[in-house]
Amino acid sequence: GRRNALTVELLDALIEQLAVTVQRTDIGAVLLRGRGPCFCAGFDLQAVVDDPMLLDALIERLSRAVRTMRRLPQTVVIAAHGAAIAGGCALLTGADAVFVDDGTIAGYPVHALGVSPAVTTPTLRQRIGDGPARELLLGGRLVRGRDLLDLGIATHWSDEAVETDAMAWARDAATRSSNAMRTTKRWINELDGSDRDMPFDGPVVDSRTLTGGDEAIEMLAAFWASRRT
Repeated sequence: GRRNALTVELLDALIEQLAVTVQRTDIGAVLLRGRGPCFCAGFDLQAVVDDPMLLDALIERLSRAVRTMRRLPQTVVIAAHGAAIAGGCALLTGADAVFVDDGTIAGYPVHALGVSPAVTTPTLRQRIGDGPARELLLGGRLVRGRDLLDLGIATHWSDEAVETDAMAWARDAATRSSNAMRTTKRWINELDGSDRDMPFDGPVVDSRTLTGGDEAIEMLAAFWASRRT
């Protein structure tokens, strides 16, 4: 879709494909990338403006997609070119390796929409630490290029072709001992809490209390109207 905006159908397809991949012992790594000019521009806001209650389903699916990525026994690699905004940035935090370049821009500028980015908190704080996560989520700033690597959202810098570099890294990861890689990832998840649902479920429940409120509906409609004028 347009700028790879997240829809319920797209997130369901991602979750379904990841669930199938779990069973594939012949796959050692998974590469996610966006088609077109950007990785992912976040939720499909036009659909949400038309049906504000759709935001509930999107938040729940996004949380499920991110935790499924994190728990996947295979190594998950993302090639993030262009924008990775809000839900797109949340997907980055679910990966094991994230490649960016000069054109990558990411962050959570969603408070202006009356939407909380809390759904990304469990994996963002693991990725960049509590203090930086607090500043990024509350401040709403966008981070560009090499600053994403310095902050810790990205793990790898690409000087030339981000997708080519990410693919090469994923192929290399897939050649390593499958049992060793899976055991390593399983223990990382055990120790950092990624295998527990509670840290993921709480933010989803709280975010849902905002989605049907008058403030969120009005702010979303105003934002979308400003973009169309």
